[in-house]
Amino acid sequence: MRRLSTTTVMAAPRVVRLAQPFGLCQLFRPLAKDGADRPTLNEQYEYGEVSLRFSAREALGAPEQTLLLALLELAHEQHRRRPTEHTLDETDRSEVGAQLWSGLHVASAATPVAVAPGTLKLHCSWSELHRRCGSKSVGGPVTESRRRSLMRLCEVTVWERLESTGKMRACQLVSWLVGDDQRVHVALNHRLAAALLAPGYAQVLLSERLRLPSQTAMLVHAFLSTCLGIGKEMSIGHETLVERLWPSVEGKVPAGTRRRRLSDVRAALRAIGRLERWTVELGSAVATVSRGLPKHGAAAPMQEGATVPNSKQRPAKEQPVRVMTRPRHFAVQDASYGEQPFWKKLSAHNDLPRNDEDGTTSK
Repeated sequence: MRRLSTTTVMAAPRVVRLAQPFGLCQLFRPLAKDGADRPTLNEQYEYGEVSLRFSAREALGAPEQTLLLALLELAHEQHRRRPTEHTLDETDRSEVGAQLWSGLHVASAATPVAVAPGTLKLHCSWSELHRRCGSKSVGGPVTESRRRSLMRLCEVTVWERLESTGKMRACQLVSWLVGDDQRVHVALNHRLAAALLAPGYAQVLLSERLRLPSQTAMLVHAFLSTCLGIGKEMSIGHETLVERLWPSVEGKVPAGTRRRRLSDVRAALRAIGRLERWTVELGSAVATVSRGLPKHGAAAPMQEGATVPNSKQRPAKEQPVRVMTRPRHFAVQDASYGEQPFWKKLSAHNDLPRNDEDGTTSK
């Protein structure tokens, strides 16, 4: 009997494009393990000429960050396949589209909704959302937990102020509803959508995030992914990461709590260092972190649409056009985010760029 050879193919990395301010600000934080009430959210971040303030009744944690990344992944995939169907602006007259648009701008009183920038919308089932977030169970308790996380994201108001003019407007982080088709429909804040379509984004790999053992590790990974492009290196103090995750706004922190938080940060860095694309050197007080391609000896991830090489595959020049162009058209670049801040291309007078208009970082 002849034994058939098998080829092991590493799953493609799930690259999510994230707007830099949403990864650099303290929008998400570790949550108390005892189920205590969450503090209110009131964070401000300045980037270039834009000042952003995030406010909500409850702070957001790692579960909400995972959910947001999964929504961004879905939005990017669906818009890439059917751009017109998944674009949303004030001219959308469909029942679902109109409700999503209205839900995004409930807090906008000073600026008419009609001049707000366009954005993206997506739809999926609860089971698909659970799978994207790494859940193996799709039962009622999981759906209820995911629903609460989605509601928390919807309660976040993003206040934008352009310092040069002093003009301010507000838009929710996301809006959502369950349609008559029993599918979850979601609309994104226009700044999140802009990062999916134009230069100025960071790359967060969901495939890496879901392998991490703790929520602290997930939060540190998202922050470092925003700071570091492929092939970059940085040094950061352990205390700096502790202060970032647990800002000391309530006075002096007990010594025991401080030690536990330092231990959690070091454990998170060690876990990130075990990922194939990361190298972490832990010093007594400072960690040196570098981000690169998969480590030597690891199978290179296949980009979406790529084919497994084999002896029967025809040369590239003889392959059908659909095979030759698919990887190049759909694969997310491994380069770092674009040099130009994404909102310099975005204003009340400019529509979102299409995929064929500055929609990639391959310039």
